[in-house]
Amino acid sequence: MPMHHTRSAFITGAATGIGEALVVRFQREGWQVFAGYRERPPDQARWFGLPNVVAVPCDVTDADQVAAAAGTVGRQTGGMLEVVINNAGYSSREGVIEAANMTEYRRAFEVNFWGPIRVVQAMTPMLRQSRGRIINTTSASVYMTIPMASAYPASKAALVVFTQHLRMELAPFGIEVTNLVPSGVETPMVDLGPEVSAQFWALIPEPLREQYRRHFLDGATAIGANFKLEPPDVFADAVWKRIVCAKRLKLMYVIGPRSAAVLPWLHRLLPAQQVQNIWRRMFSAKSG
Repeated sequence: MPMHHTRSAFITGAATGIGEALVVRFQREGWQVFAGYRERPPDQARWFGLPNVVAVPCDVTDADQVAAAAGTVGRQTGGMLEVVINNAGYSSREGVIEAANMTEYRRAFEVNFWGPIRVVQAMTPMLRQSRGRIINTTSASVYMTIPMASAYPASKAALVVFTQHLRMELAPFGIEVTNLVPSGVETPMVDLGPEVSAQFWALIPEPLREQYRRHFLDGATAIGANFKLEPPDVFADAVWKRIVCAKRLKLMYVIGPRSAAVLPWLHRLLPAQQVQNIWRRMFSAKSG
């Protein structure tokens, strides 16, 4: 039966990492949570079997699955939904731009950009009924310039602009929209170990590989040496307190360790070329 008395949220990419932690946090607050997952069995998630949590198959690249997920939510909530969090993301492995794997590049946009649009289109009618909120998860990487990893930040930057337009269009209907910028969270997607570093370089065919090695560090090596990460549960607590509990939503929330939270300020305070020079120094191969 529909649960009209319980506030509800739909969260994509909920099987692991940020999404899993958000589901646990919302459930702890007494919400009914629809946890969207793609392929990992939901019985591995910490929220599996908890009261008021419904596992919903939802590959955001599949329009039919997104529509079916919306149908499940509508039937169980009586057509009212308070929060949508577009959290599903794909960290691509495309290599350098001049020899990029275009299948990987397109996959990044399918998951990180087109996926949220599909979800928004499917869920907005229910958000209208409750004057709800949409939280689009982007990335602090949009403020960086990372060698061998352009598809992910490019697709997330597109989502940032989409969020701005969506915020304006839905404001007259009482639906608030914001851009959530994680700035360093420990998730399966953010693996910065030596194996990942090797994978980055293996994507580049010879002789290009050695040419690029002379000039750049890979992203896993440079980012791991310069930024701290925080546990997903700490991040989820901050999202709950700063966004979900806010009376009105700001356009953007940067949440995470301070080392990365300053990234937007670099772009506001420094000339563009100076910011680019910072990343060039960070990712430059060190001679010695």
